Amino acid sequence: MNKTKRSIFLTAALALALSGVQAQGVNGVFTSAKKKTLLEKNAPTLREYLKIRKNSIEAWNAIPASELKPVTLTANVVAKNRAGYRELRVREFHYVGDCGYTDGGQDAGVETQTTAAAVFASDLADSYINQAALAGIDIDSLTIEIHGQPDKVPTNRVKYNRNFLYTIYVDSPASDEELERLAQMAEENSSVVNLIKQAVTVPVNIVYKHSPRERVIEGETLEGLREYIHGKRQAKLAYQSKPRPATAPAPVKNTGPWVTVLPNGTRQLTISNKYLIVHDNPAYLGGTNLGLTSRENALGVLGTCLTHISEGQAALLNLDIDSLHVQVEGEWDPRAGRKGFENESIAPQNLRVTLYVTTPEPYTAIQKWIEQTENVCPMYNVFKDTQTFEHKIVRVKRKGSKK
Repeated sequence: MNKTKRSIFLTAALALALSGVQAQGVNGVFTSAKKKTLLEKNAPTLREYLKIRKNSIEAWNAIPASELKPVTLTANVVAKNRAGYRELRVREFHYVGDCGYTDGGQDAGVETQTTAAAVFASDLADSYINQAALAGIDIDSLTIEIHGQPDKVPTNRVKYNRNFLYTIYVDSPASDEELERLAQMAEENSSVVNLIKQAVTVPVNIVYKHSPRERVIEGETLEGLREYIHGKRQAKLAYQSKPRPATAPAPVKNTGPWVTVLPNGTRQLTISNKYLIVHDNPAYLGGTNLGLTSRENALGVLGTCLTHISEGQAALLNLDIDSLHVQVEGEWDPRAGRKGFENESIAPQNLRVTLYVTTPEPYTAIQKWIEQTENVCPMYNVFKDTQTFEHKIVRVKRKGSKK
């Protein structure tokens, strides 16, 4: 099987994997697939949407810098009591993050590192259709798959997804040169990729609240992060005590999460073949505000990762933690690139973390806990280290697309 056929096969496999986790529902009303396909031709297309996006971008770019101001982006993550999972909230949007059973979780939500890679791919996809719209290039479908790669030379870095390789699956009548140029422009104009490529120092401020060591919980209740963390300690210690195989397992092909641009410009992130997150833009950027932006979610994955790792480190250190709330903030300046602000970065700036913790432990123990968390937290280190991005483009043919 040649490289192109393998890539097309992978796209089909991704689509099948997604269809396998969704009920057929309202799509099963037809006795004939032919009739369904005929009526679906009346649905909006991505090609048509790009014309709307172009008008929105041109109107946005025409706004003088004097009519815009920097804003603070905020993501809040709370460790949910005895359940222990992480709830991320950005404006009116939220989703749940969790880990597997062997790590003391319930597999009730998305895993952070995989989600983070999908967030990066989402911003690249959004930037790609922006560039296509501005250039007047027709796109009939766009999906980006992404994963990390091993270091080209050995490093002492913390283990996390890095050296990102993303594959752009695109259906378009444009030439290979035009599609490659779009990819280059998309990466240059992706605010999230610009953020992740640079080394960013993210200070962590601790807001400490003391709680009693001995507690009396009235009635039957499942509240209590403290109890979850002690349960997590048992799971982590049990996992660590298991014997490891003498030989390393055979390497597995690293297939990452993927992002599909829908005909209305929203991006659907598929995580671990079973979870979906929707990204969208505000209306003034040609979106419909149906989901958080990839820029906001980039801050969110830093918060969910710090929350998850701090729970694990608290378990290993045998700490009593009664509540944990992580807030991540950063400034985004929409004037970047406009007259007078040509040197302003398009990436969020001045990232900072505030960790609110309620605990009977002394403050010195909490400081040590957070330092240890920073040392091993994958996403904290993604931001702290410089990252690389590489891409490849694969042409696909969407059924029913225009010539």
